[in-house]
Amino acid sequence: LRVSYELSAALSGSLEFDALLLRIVDTLLRLFGADRGVVLLRDDAGVLRPRCSRTAAGTSTEVPYSNTIVNEALAARNSILSFDASVDVRFKAAESVLAQGIRSSMAAPMLRGDDALGVIVLDSSMRVGVFTEKDLKILQTAANQAAIALHNSMLAQQLVSEAARRGRFERLVAPNLVERILSGALSVERAGVNRDVSILFSDIRGFTSFSETRRPEEIVSLLNDYFEDMVDIVFRNEGTLDKFVGDEIMALFGAPVGHAADARRAVQTSIEMQTGRAELNARWASRGVPPFQVGVGINTGEVTAGFIGSSKALSYTVIGDVVNTAARFC
Repeated sequence: LRVSYELSAALSGSLEFDALLLRIVDTLLRLFGADRGVVLLRDDAGVLRPRCSRTAAGTSTEVPYSNTIVNEALAARNSILSFDASVDVRFKAAESVLAQGIRSSMAAPMLRGDDALGVIVLDSSMRVGVFTEKDLKILQTAANQAAIALHNSMLAQQLVSEAARRGRFERLVAPNLVERILSGALSVERAGVNRDVSILFSDIRGFTSFSETRRPEEIVSLLNDYFEDMVDIVFRNEGTLDKFVGDEIMALFGAPVGHAADARRAVQTSIEMQTGRAELNARWASRGVPPFQVGVGINTGEVTAGFIGSSKALSYTVIGDVVNTAARFC
């Protein structure tokens, strides 16, 4: 009960995966009086690999462990105990047991239902008979407890990652396409791929000189009002918002998701933009804003599309001469 309580206390308040691993190993080393501890977890290919190795002194270092002991615990789906691994007949063929100086050792699979997340190994290199059968049972309970905590941490990280991914796509494409992308029904290539895309550029004519006569906060308010309407039109025609550049909008039709008649969708968007611009002029007239014109340029051809940027800031875009020509048309 004390071990369970102290492990729960150690694991509370944090869902960060690596921090949880450190707390698990450090707490178990202290509670069982072990010299070394290691947590092995399955990677994406299902191979067990060390994820956290610690000594009783609280240092992170490569901790030796016996694959024989680990595999035995995993195969049996149960914890195993060796009072003196150097003379244990189960491991007589395991040269690593002697080479690594393993004497007393316990290994427990981290079970969550029928799934084994990995294995926890505690050992002593100095003494025999350090651990008892009671310790073994307690370690198995603690390992299962740790498995639940780590599983919850992985779920939390997945939720955060999906929320970030959803947010990224919600700024790019229409809401109905976001769900299809996140569900896997539509794929978005991270690496650059060549594909036929229709690129649309639009900008407000004379906006630079107009903005010089207005307060900055008014300019921002007008632009946000304008972008709100224009982006709705892009999404309504299932286009992708690439970026804003000042008062300019760049939109894609055919990337990351292609449709039949993408070029026609781009042209339809430009027509609706002009209609929306006229409606905005009528709304803004009461605020004393003079009517404005919008220019649109569209070009279709093969471009390179994909996520471009650094590991900290990626954006989906297209590059190529087709893009430059569309901008010149605008």
